[in-house]
Amino acid sequence: MNHEWRTISLLIDAEDAVLTAFDERGWPISYAVGEPILWEGDECQAVYFIISGMVEVYRTAIDGREHTLRVLRAGDSFNLVPALLKDGKNIANVRCLQQTDLLLTDKNDLKDILTRFPGFSLRVLQDLAERLAGMTGLAGELALHSVRQRTAAFLMRAAETKKEDQYPRWTQDDMARQVGTVRDVIGRTLREFEEKGLIKRNRGNISLIDRDGLEKTANGLE
Repeated sequence: MNHEWRTISLLIDAEDAVLTAFDERGWPISYAVGEPILWEGDECQAVYFIISGMVEVYRTAIDGREHTLRVLRAGDSFNLVPALLKDGKNIANVRCLQQTDLLLTDKNDLKDILTRFPGFSLRVLQDLAERLAGMTGLAGELALHSVRQRTAAFLMRAAETKKEDQYPRWTQDDMARQVGTVRDVIGRTLREFEEKGLIKRNRGNISLIDRDGLEKTANGLE
């Protein structure tokens, strides 16, 4: 095996023949921090699997405002949906938040592998179902929760997943894209949280002081 396919969540339990098929048809590529990988609307060419690093999947509104859909890390994959659509086009932009190493598989090769290995096809269907559930939850959060609620929820998620050796420091612009608002609103919300003793800010770092209070805010109970 020339590449690290087994590190990809979709392929952790795959049979050896599936891994061999990907290994024969896949190839590696690397991107620097900040470098774009995909542009929304371009013709889909391949599916991407993250070996190391971190990428941001986002869309851009007509007014130029960006909204982050997902942040993906080692073991994740992206661009699977347009690869399976007839004449599919990329449905989002993707850029690197860190130096990132990827494995790629041509969309036509992916379709061939899915046809040959029904067990792997079922695993892909499960992954797509999980993504649909996640996007449904995101849509509901944007529609039903206030900016205060979404910001509190984001702060708790970020604190749970942050690792100093791999996680970037979110700027207020980054947070606005994650939460689905603008920088000024994020700034006012963070000031409000600090005045209420929920968080403490120091030179760009945010410490969670009152997690129970943040959780109540996220759930609309305060």
